[in-house]
Amino acid sequence: MATRLPAGSPQLLRRLNSAHVLKAIRGQGPISRAALAQMIGLSKPTVNEVVETLLRDGTIVESTNNGSQGPPRPGRRARLLRFRADLGYVLGIDIGANKVLVLVADLNGDVVASERRRVSARQRSGSEALLAHVRAAATAALRQARISRTRLEAVGVGTPGVVDPATGRLTLAPQLGGWEGLPLAKQLQRSFSCPVLVENEVHLSVLAERWRGAAQGIEDALFVQAGYGIGGGLLIGGRLYRGANGAAGEIGYLPFTSDDAARNGLGPFEHAAGGSAYARHGRDAATRYEGRRLLELASGDPDSVDAETIFGAAAEGDGAARQIVDQLVGRLAEGVAAASIVLNPETVILGGGLSRAGEALLAPLERNLRALVPIPPRIVLSDLGEESVALGAVRLAVQTVEERLLGIAADIV
Repeated sequence: MATRLPAGSPQLLRRLNSAHVLKAIRGQGPISRAALAQMIGLSKPTVNEVVETLLRDGTIVESTNNGSQGPPRPGRRARLLRFRADLGYVLGIDIGANKVLVLVADLNGDVVASERRRVSARQRSGSEALLAHVRAAATAALRQARISRTRLEAVGVGTPGVVDPATGRLTLAPQLGGWEGLPLAKQLQRSFSCPVLVENEVHLSVLAERWRGAAQGIEDALFVQAGYGIGGGLLIGGRLYRGANGAAGEIGYLPFTSDDAARNGLGPFEHAAGGSAYARHGRDAATRYEGRRLLELASGDPDSVDAETIFGAAAEGDGAARQIVDQLVGRLAEGVAAASIVLNPETVILGGGLSRAGEALLAPLERNLRALVPIPPRIVLSDLGEESVALGAVRLAVQTVEERLLGIAADIV
C-alpha cells in the first residue's frame, strides 16, 4: 500500500514529480528530456533529477534508438527515454461460472499471452477443483509466454460475488460452489510469491472500460453486466467505487416484483430481467403454438431455449419472441433507470452475455430509459467483450506495481 505523506512535504512533492515524469514517459515515450519537461510543465533541472533517479533504479532507459524501423537520420540524434515495461509481468485472471481466462501482460498492461479454459459443472461445484483449474490455466499461460513465476510483480483476480475489503472473504456468489466465505486471495497466494489482489468481476470490468474501453476520459460511469445475473460497477470521480463493504453496484438485488419469486441465489431484479428470465419465458412459450418458431430454433428441445434463441427469433419478426424481448428489456430499463437516477452517470456501459444482442437490446433499452429518467445518460455497448474482467484484473495488478514504484496511489496523477 502507498505511504501517506503530509500535504506539501518535500517527500510528497518529489514523489508527485516522479509520478508525473514516469507517467509521461510511459504514455508518450520514447521522449527526450526537453520534450518531457515542456509537456509536463516541470523545470529542466527537476526533470533531470527525476530522470537520473529512474535511470539508476533501472525503471527507464535512455538511448538514441526510438524503436523505429527506418534508416537513421543525419546529424546528432536525440537521446530518448523509454519505460522498461519488461522489468516484470502481471497476471489478470477472470474466474467465471463457465470459463477461466488468464492474461499475461507486461508493466504497460500489454498482453503477451493468454489461456482460456472452460469450467465444467464438476469444477464449479467445489472450490478445490476450481482453484486447481485456475492454477493450471495460470501455469499454461506463463509457459506460453516463456515467463517464470519469479518475474511476476502482481496478480489481479476477478470473481463473482462481493469481496469483503476487511477480510478478503467472498459472499453472494451462488454461481460457484464452495465460494461462500472463501478467502480467495489467501488461497491463491500459495501459488505466487507476489501480491494477489481479488476484486468483484463487474468492478474490474468498469476499471477496464476506464482504461481501454468506452469509459476512457469519463469521470462518472455505470457498467451494467447483464447475463445470467445482473451486476453493476461504478466510476465516481474517475475512480472505482466499492462501497463500505465492497458491495457497491449489486443492482441484481434491487427490489423487483415479477411473475415468480427469485431463486437459485439470484436477487429479485436479476431474476426478473437477466438471462434466467429469458430462459424461463422462452421455454414456457416454446411449449405453446405461438412459440413454435422458438421450438424450431432450439431443435425441438424447449429446455434449450435461451436469450440467444429469443433474440434470433425476434430478429425474424416472431411475435412471441418480440413480446418476451419487449417485456424483459422494459424490466432491465427499470433497474438501470433506478441506478441512473441515484448516481447520475454520464455514460452507462452495457456488457455481459445479453449485450451480444447488440442494437436489438440497446435500442429498446434507450427508448425505455428516456421515458423513465429525467436526465437520461448516454448508453453504449462494451467493446471489450469477454476479456473485460481479465483486462480489469491486469489494470488492477499494474496499478499495484505503479504504487510500489512511486510510493503514492497510482490514480492521483
